[in-house]
Amino acid sequence: MKNWKTSRALVVALVLCATAAYAQDQKQDTSPLDPNAPLQPLDTRPSGVYPNKAPIGAARGVTAPYNSQQYDPSQVTPDQNTLAGATPFTLGSMQHTGNIFDPAITISQVGETLHNPAGQTILAGISVASGSLNFSRNWSEYHFSTLYDGGETFNMGFGAAGPAVGINSPHYQFHNLTVSQEADWARWRVLLRDDFTASPGAAFTGQGTGGPGLASQLSSELGASLFSFSQAFQPSETINTGEAMRYRNSILGQLEYSFSRRSALTLSGSYGLLQFTGTGYFNSRMENAQAGYDYLIDPSDSFAILGSFGRIGYSGTANATIGSGTSTVDYVGALAFGRKITGRLAFQVAAGPQDILWSAGGGNFQIVFASVNSALTYERRRGGVSFAFVRGLTAGSGVFLGATGNTFTGTGHYQFTRNWGGSVSGGYAINNSLPSAGVATIQFDNWFVGANLGRTIGQHAQINLNYGASKQNSPANCPVANCGGTGLQQNVGLSVSWHLRPIGEVAR
Repeated sequence: MKNWKTSRALVVALVLCATAAYAQDQKQDTSPLDPNAPLQPLDTRPSGVYPNKAPIGAARGVTAPYNSQQYDPSQVTPDQNTLAGATPFTLGSMQHTGNIFDPAITISQVGETLHNPAGQTILAGISVASGSLNFSRNWSEYHFSTLYDGGETFNMGFGAAGPAVGINSPHYQFHNLTVSQEADWARWRVLLRDDFTASPGAAFTGQGTGGPGLASQLSSELGASLFSFSQAFQPSETINTGEAMRYRNSILGQLEYSFSRRSALTLSGSYGLLQFTGTGYFNSRMENAQAGYDYLIDPSDSFAILGSFGRIGYSGTANATIGSGTSTVDYVGALAFGRKITGRLAFQVAAGPQDILWSAGGGNFQIVFASVNSALTYERRRGGVSFAFVRGLTAGSGVFLGATGNTFTGTGHYQFTRNWGGSVSGGYAINNSLPSAGVATIQFDNWFVGANLGRTIGQHAQINLNYGASKQNSPANCPVANCGGTGLQQNVGLSVSWHLRPIGEVAR
């Protein structure tokens, strides 16, 4: 009953957010930049066109793979993300051209193969009833957006499925919510953002939300906007665990100041937490601060120098009770390079040393690690691809008291015909416990792939065929209560969605 009340309250809050009003389109300066021309002072008009803005970054969610309208890069509006910011470069946004109010409901049926501790393959059925909302509003110098997806998952075990393979609850809820507010005032730009997730499984492989196939469909339909937060600013979940309800939330504040049309200073701060409702796992909370200076070399290329500080504190119980002083502290200095062609290409890479200090009541140790954060997105009229690689300190996914991780993810989509489109996604992650003196390092590695093929039916409905597969290699001695199932897990399913707005319609 408590979960039902929570779900109902979220739905009511989202509906109240949807008081849409007509917003005036913001114009963008499209004149070429002469790198040899003298720099001009910034335009200080309170509204309208800002030809001397900061280095133009790239935005979120250019297009979805099931958009029946032909993709036109010239219609994409760039936003102001910088290399030193917390949100990565993408291609730009067609959502900034108007208001959006697009609620949708989805019914899915999934068959899943699992492995029990004896190594036997078990067949289970999963039914998912979910809803989503894509809401965006523009007015004057402000842009507000909300993205939500959530629902109820019902487990139906067949044969020996159930507790033997880690399925303990007949049904559970999941929620993903992103709320963002942007403001542009001549030299200044402010970004406030909150990302919230509630799920009985790790977000990396789509556990608890129907598996990698349904997760791939969700990120495709919402332009991957629910997953565009840099790993350094949120607790990681790249290790699969047994079924365990957890809440993850990250709050970001970011301030940019433009010295000229070529240079800008970016300051970011965030607070994140990963909290398990039961015992047997490690809870974590993290604070981060980052500062960086961007310089625009030419209309496409820019570089940045940045530094950051982070702290992660731990609590909860696993094999032993954690002391209140257990934490990791890290310092990063990095150089970054980025290249963007609005609507076509976005590339960025940042690399540098990371100094990690682990401390607890019984002692501490220090290591130096190589930190890397990179992403590439490329888009054509019918399809596109994106890749990301992140290397650095993580919060340990509830399994470790801090870890070093290497994570690779990739997605692709293609519009075959006016009504048929498809997408694929995949990822690979390696997590190692921090190497304290005299203690052997413990390693988890896992991978997943997800694919879906969709067809629009009329103007408002869509049907999808989904497939997903994942596998995790866990150590012989699990460091927590339940490290999840081993062996190859596969799922295949069918989803039917209905949207209030015509699918592919341009926002107005």
